[in-house]
Amino acid sequence: MKILVTGHKGFIGTQVFHDLRESGLSVEGFDIGDAFPSGKYDFIVHLAARTLIRKSLEKPYEYYEDNMGLSMKIIEKARLDQSVIIFPTSGSVMEATNPYSLSKKHTVEWLNLYYKLFGTRSYILKFYNVYGPTSGKGAVYLFSKAAVDGSPAIIYGDGKHRRDFIHVRDVSKIILNTIMGRYTERELEVGTGTGTSVLELLEMVERITGRKISVRFEPYVLPEAEDLHAARPLLDSFIPIDDGIREVVKAIQTS
Repeated sequence: MKILVTGHKGFIGTQVFHDLRESGLSVEGFDIGDAFPSGKYDFIVHLAARTLIRKSLEKPYEYYEDNMGLSMKIIEKARLDQSVIIFPTSGSVMEATNPYSLSKKHTVEWLNLYYKLFGTRSYILKFYNVYGPTSGKGAVYLFSKAAVDGSPAIIYGDGKHRRDFIHVRDVSKIILNTIMGRYTERELEVGTGTGTSVLELLEMVERITGRKISVRFEPYVLPEAEDLHAARPLLDSFIPIDDGIREVVKAIQTS
């Protein structure tokens, strides 16, 4: 079985690329800026994308070009080569509020259309809040960094909104399971099923590090849902968030 991982140099892509190779699969990588791959693959794990919501407001065309444009090239390649696409969308794009989420929503619509018209197979993975020791963004990283270096942490809104924080190694495990045919549904939720409020997460980081974090509250940049978590988790057990936070803190301290 031959696999292509796009975005294999990114945070999630690096983990997926490594784990798929460790599992014994034949894996190649492609990232934005590389020559478009010409080989044929059984599966294309399409992770390459611009992902910063606030940056998408500053550079909407670039987000269209690198997200929608590249995705359409991948989808058409999959149609011609009869590859199966694994595509991550987000738990927060039900109603697009920015160029990033719109690019994800439209890509899903194109995947569904190709499936209906041409039978191009795809799995749509709804990612929740992915974190891990090599990430440089997200609440787990930002709070951990604030605890380590004493910088202030910013919380948008009142911090009571709940999110589903899932470790990147669990995400990678779900992608491997998808390739191995362990799920039958086309649309899958990649989350733990547990909601943790931003304030609760802050308290966890403070408890684990033994340090009080200075917090600045700011209004939402865009509308936010109050509660986003997976309804149907795909693994029997997940890396506990306390253990994940300790990994992130250690990575920041040793960087």
